[in-house]
Amino acid sequence: MIEFPALVYKAEGKFQRPGGGYSWTCVTSEEELTKKLSEGWFASLDEAVERINSPVKAPLAAVEVDDAPPTREELEIKATELKIKFDGRFSDKKLCQLISEALLK
Repeated sequence: MIEFPALVYKAEGKFQRPGGGYSWTCVTSEEELTKKLSEGWFASLDEAVERINSPVKAPLAAVEVDDAPPTREELEIKATELKIKFDGRFSDKKLCQLISEALLK
């Protein structure tokens, strides 16, 4: 079972890594996760980059869901990239919410 908040990824966007650009967003419920996965988002960054670089596109239903929640380190890295001010008193859920709001701007 996936723990929320969780991150989902798309292999296109302004963030860069080997293999191309990517986007990510935070989901806070099973319904949001299902909607994002049906819209072409992936449960892991590696899956998103692999799919966009693959000459054979696997159907979305065949993609396995990574049920690991984002780590505190991942949230802090993303918050820093987005220039969000935070400290150790912020919960993971609050930090994920702030990141999602910043990405929607």
